[in-house]
Amino acid sequence: MNKLILSTAITISIFSTQGFASDWSYDSDSNAGPDKWASLAPENTLCSNGKNQSPVNIDTKKTANIQTAGIKFDYGMTLPETISNTGNMLQIKTGGWAKIKVDSIEFALQKIELHIPSENTIDGKHYPMEIEFIHQSKDKQIAIVSRMAVPGRPDRTLRKLMENLPMKAGETSKVSHNALKNTEMKKKYGNYYRYNGSITTPPCEEGVRWFIMKQPISFSKEQYETLKKAIPQDNNRPTQKLNARLILQ
Repeated sequence: MNKLILSTAITISIFSTQGFASDWSYDSDSNAGPDKWASLAPENTLCSNGKNQSPVNIDTKKTANIQTAGIKFDYGMTLPETISNTGNMLQIKTGGWAKIKVDSIEFALQKIELHIPSENTIDGKHYPMEIEFIHQSKDKQIAIVSRMAVPGRPDRTLRKLMENLPMKAGETSKVSHNALKNTEMKKKYGNYYRYNGSITTPPCEEGVRWFIMKQPISFSKEQYETLKKAIPQDNNRPTQKLNARLILQ
C-alpha cells in the first residue's frame, strides 16, 4: 500500500463540514466544543447519545481476528478539485472515478480530511496525523479509510497538495490535477482494523464503516509545521466509548 492514501448516512452528513466552520469547534474550552456539540442543534443528538460513535481507541490485544475479503481499491483516476481551510480542518474535495468496493458495495471517494493529531488511537497512542478518505455509496452509506502519518521522509502527495495551501479560514484553492497521482492504483488490501462507527463531526451520524490501515505513511517536519500554521488548533474529536462493539482485523 505504498502508493495508497497520501504517499487520507444521508447526503447532508458527508458534506456537513464542507462549509466554513462557525457553529462548532474542537476547542474543549469553547461553548461549541466537542462536549457541547449535541446542544448546538436538534440533529446533533447522537453526538452525546450515540452508542456507535467515532473515533475510538483500538486495543490491539482485544481485536477479533477474522478472515475478510479485504478492500478493493479502484483509484484509477483520482482528481482533486479544491482544498479548503474550513477553520476546523483542511479538506480536499475530489472528483474522477476513484472508488472502493467492500461488503459487495461500491463507495465513491468524495473528500479527504486531515486531522492533527489522529482521531483514532492505537493502544492509547495518538499519531501525529490521520488522513481520512471519505467515500459514499449510491444509497448514501459511508465508508472511511484512514491512514496514520508519522515523522520521516517528505510525502510527495502532501507536497503537491500544499503547493497552493489555503492558510486562512474561509479560503479555498484550486489543486493541481495530478496532485493525487501517487494514490492511483487498483489493488486489494486486507491489512487494517475495522469497526462500525460514525462521522466525527456534527451531526455525528452512525452506520459508518471505518477501516484504519495498519501501515502508516511518513511526512516531514517542514510539512507538519506548514499544516499546523494553516490549522493551528488540534482538530481531533476525543475518542468515544467502544460499548458493545468489536474491533476486527
